Amino acid sequence: MKEIPTRHPQGAFTLLEVLIALGIFAFATASLLVLFPMAHRSERESDEETRATLIASSIMEALELPSSGGLVRLQIGKTNATPLWMCLDPRSKTNQSVAYNSACEPLHPLNGKEQLESIPDHKTACVATLSLAPKTSIPFLSTAEVEVAFPSSAPAANRTIHRFVRLLNVTSPAPLEP
Repeated sequence: MKEIPTRHPQGAFTLLEVLIALGIFAFATASLLVLFPMAHRSERESDEETRATLIASSIMEALELPSSGGLVRLQIGKTNATPLWMCLDPRSKTNQSVAYNSACEPLHPLNGKEQLESIPDHKTACVATLSLAPKTSIPFLSTAEVEVAFPSSAPAANRTIHRFVRLLNVTSPAPLEP
């Protein structure tokens, strides 16, 4: 009699094992895909915080620049690479809004109505508002508050606001010479 050669069993996967492996892979992939929107949102918020800090620090630094009569200066735009300034009196309550682009450069001033509405201009990335208020309890001090709101394409009620506050030493204006 002739012997029939026997086959050695090879390690193969059954259909059930393949389906279980695919299920585990699908669950792991779906779990990782959930992380992408959270990472994107975190990156966007970090970018907004960085821009807000840059804009607020440039506004706060400009308040220290010398100007006549005890006024403070706010950059409201540029013409031919030359900054345009608006002078504000820190001894009286004042609010002024400025549109900024994504490079943290001022574009133009905004009036009260423009600040509250959505801004359709694609160059405008955010709205910065400088509020000056004298401290009635402490003479020669004013509060300077900068609010940077993102995105400018949303109405004011739907924007994310970053606030920065500092005290200003306000000197009384020099007396006018006769």
